[in-house]
Amino acid sequence: MAGDYRETSLLGRGAMGEVRLAEDLSLGREVALKRLLERYADDPERRRRFVAEARLTAQLDHPRIVPVYTLSAAEGEVPSYAMKPVHGLTLKAWLAPIVARAEARQAQPPETTLSARLELFCALCEPLAFAHRKGVVHRDVKPDNIMVGRDGDVYVMDWGVACVRRSAEAEQSVTADGFDEPGESVGTPSYMSPEQAHGDNDAIDGRSDQFALGLILSELATLRRARRTIQGGGIPMLAAALRGHLDALEPRGEPLSRELRAVIKKATATAREDRYRSVGALVTEVRRVLRGEAVAAAPDGLFQRLGRHIAAHRERVAVGLAGLFLLGAAALGTLATLALLWRDVERTEAAARADTRLALQGFADERARALDRTLGTSEGLLRGLGSSATAALRRLDGRAVVYLPEVWSEPGIGPPDLSRSLVYGGLASFLHPDLVTAPGFDRRAGAATLTTLAALRDDLADALLDSGSGAPGAAPREQVLDHGTLAIWAYVATADGALAGFPGTSSYPPDYDPRTRPWYVETLARSGPGWGRPYVDESGMGLLLTCGMPLFDRDGSVLGVAALDLTVRRLVDAWLDPGRRPGEVFLIDDTGRVVVRSGAGNTTAALAFVPFPYPEALPEVWGSPSGQVTVDGRLVVWSRLQSVDWTYLLVGNEAALIGE
Repeated sequence: MAGDYRETSLLGRGAMGEVRLAEDLSLGREVALKRLLERYADDPERRRRFVAEARLTAQLDHPRIVPVYTLSAAEGEVPSYAMKPVHGLTLKAWLAPIVARAEARQAQPPETTLSARLELFCALCEPLAFAHRKGVVHRDVKPDNIMVGRDGDVYVMDWGVACVRRSAEAEQSVTADGFDEPGESVGTPSYMSPEQAHGDNDAIDGRSDQFALGLILSELATLRRARRTIQGGGIPMLAAALRGHLDALEPRGEPLSRELRAVIKKATATAREDRYRSVGALVTEVRRVLRGEAVAAAPDGLFQRLGRHIAAHRERVAVGLAGLFLLGAAALGTLATLALLWRDVERTEAAARADTRLALQGFADERARALDRTLGTSEGLLRGLGSSATAALRRLDGRAVVYLPEVWSEPGIGPPDLSRSLVYGGLASFLHPDLVTAPGFDRRAGAATLTTLAALRDDLADALLDSGSGAPGAAPREQVLDHGTLAIWAYVATADGALAGFPGTSSYPPDYDPRTRPWYVETLARSGPGWGRPYVDESGMGLLLTCGMPLFDRDGSVLGVAALDLTVRRLVDAWLDPGRRPGEVFLIDDTGRVVVRSGAGNTTAALAFVPFPYPEALPEVWGSPSGQVTVDGRLVVWSRLQSVDWTYLLVGNEAALIGE
C-alpha cells in the first residue's frame, strides 16, 4: 500500500496505530491512512484486532461512520487501511471553548446552546443505533472517538474494540471476531458501563453503549465531566464504573429540566434492564425534551400537567390573574389605585398590544422550530433506513419468511401474529411487512429481492417507533398498531417493482406498481432525502406527507427508494392548529404555493397547492427569516423552517389577533 499513497502529515496517534493524511496516487484523492504501529507489526493478536477493525468498519455502511476504501495486510508488511478523511474536531475539543464560555458566564452562540447540543447528541446516536441493529457494539464510546466535522456533521470513529453480539433481534449481516474472554474489561473506564467494568462480556449489548451515551449526554447538558469527582483514573475510575457512578448534575449556564435529568438518569441506570430498550428509544426521549413534551422516564404529575397547560395558554392565564387582581382591588375599595390604573390604561393597552405581537411571533417561531425538529427527525430516521436498505439490496442475502398478499389472511399460512389494529382499521402484522410486487415482476427470479426486503422488518419498525408516539411507555406493537406514531408507513421499493411496507396490512390493490407512484417518481429526481407533495393514501389513512430517499448501487445505478409517510392530520393537530387564536395557519413552499393549511376552529388540512392568498405579503416574507406585516387589515406572522424550503405563517384579522 505504501507505493500507492504519498503521506503528507500526521493526524493522530493512539495506543495501537497512527493516522496520517495521504494522497491516493492512483485516484488523485485525499485519504486518511491508518497504520498499525511498527513495533506491533509482528504481534499476531494486535494484527488480528487491527484487521478486524478495518473489516468491521467497512461493513457498517452509514453516513456517520467513516467509509473504508482499501485494506492492506499482506504477510511481512505493516497492516494499514485507507478511509475517508474527516476534517474537524473531536467532541472533546469541540466542547472546550463552549465550557470556557460557560465558565466565564458568556452567552453561547446559537450553534452551541443547550438545544443545539442536544440536537448534536441525537445525530451522534444515529450510527450507534444503526450498528446495534446490525448486532455491533462499539464498547468505547467517548468524546475522543466522536468527530464533529467542519460542516457540522458528526461521525463515530475507532471501532477497534467493537464486537458482534448475535441475538434474535439483530441482523446477521456483519462478520467479525467474537467477544473477549470473560473477565476482561474492554473500553475506557471513565465512559464504561458497570457490565463492561465487571468484564461480563456475555452481558454486553447496545445498552452498554447507551450507558456511555448517557454520560456524554450529561456532559453536553451540564458542560461538566460526568465523573469529574473521581481522582487518579485507573483503578479508582474502574471502581466508579463498577458502581455505575455518575456525579450530580450541576449545569453551567442553562438549567436542566426535570425531564432531561430523568432521561440522563434512565440512560445511565446501573442495571441494563432499567435503561432504554435501545439507543433509538433514548433519542426519542431527548427529542421529546426538545419539544417540551412529557417523557416516559418521568411521567407528568398533577403539577407538571398544570405547568404544561399554563405554558400552552399563557395569554388566558395572564388575563385571569389580571381579573383576580382587579376584583381584589375593587373589594378593598381602593379608588386611588383605580384612578392610577385608569390614567395608565392607554399606556398599558399599548404595551399589551406590543406584548401580544411579541407573543404571536414567539408562537410562530416556536411552532416552526418544533415542526422543523419533527421533520428533521424524520429525515434522520429515513437516512438510517435508507442506509440499511442500500446495504441489503447491494448484497441480496437477506433471510426472512415472505408472506405474499394472496396468502396474507389464510389461517395457518399467513403471518401468525395477525391481529386487529385500532389505527390501521383491520388485521395487521407487527412482525412481517407487506411484500407487494408490480405486474410483470418475476417472483421466482426475484426471490432474493423479496427475502431481503422481508429481512428489513426491524429497520422499518424502528423508523416508525422512533418517529414519536402519543403513548410513552407503551409496548412497541401497541405504539404502532393501537396508538399510532407520527410516521404512519415505512417502506422500501426496488427498481424492479417490489415493495416492503410496514406495518403489514395487505391493503395494496392487486395492480399496485410502486414505481408509478408520485412519491417514487419525485424521489428519483433528487440526490438525497427530501419532502414531496402531500397525497391521499390509497388505504384510507388520509392525507400523507412523504419523505423519500433514492437508493443507489456503487456504480450509480438505481436500486430503489426508501420512504416514510407522516400523517398530515397529526402534523396539523400538533403544529398547525392556531388554538384559540382567530386566524389560519399556513405552510407555503419556496414558490409561494400552499402546502397545507388549517382554518380557525377547523384542524382538517386541505390539499391546496394554490397560491398563498395574500401575495402582497410575500416580498416581506422572502426578505427575512421571521417577522410580521399587515396586508389589507390582516396580520401575517411568519417563521421560516430550516429542514425544508417551507415557511410557517399565522394569518388573521389584525384587530382580533392583537386584541384591539
